[in-house]
Amino acid sequence: MLQTLMVEVRGADTDEESRRLLARIHVETMEELATVLSADLMEELSEFVSCCDDEGVPTEAEIRVAQAQLVGWLQGLLQGLQASMAAQQAAATQQLQLLASRQGTPPAGSAAKKPGLPDQTGTYL
Repeated sequence: MLQTLMVEVRGADTDEESRRLLARIHVETMEELATVLSADLMEELSEFVSCCDDEGVPTEAEIRVAQAQLVGWLQGLLQGLQASMAAQQAAATQQLQLLASRQGTPPAGSAAKKPGLPDQTGTYL
């Protein structure tokens, strides 16, 4: 969905009125993000989004640069979230295996090993 939106924005006409609208949307978006992002993330985001401030209408080049920076920032944020979730899942799995080994029972979801068959390990998503 994000990629489709990006293609549409790249192909959009960027006359002065549309750039003014994009600048207004940008300011409103930054205000909304400030209410949900941590101070560190908001500071990081605001470092490169100065093109759409109240100093007039941004140029087409400024809009394109801001767009590329925002997309890169969002992709980094999403990758960080995915890595964090994977680490939490691995830690939870490790804790479950530790608890199961203390109780002497196989971990939930694992079948008892049949003689003569190799161990099957791995994850699937």
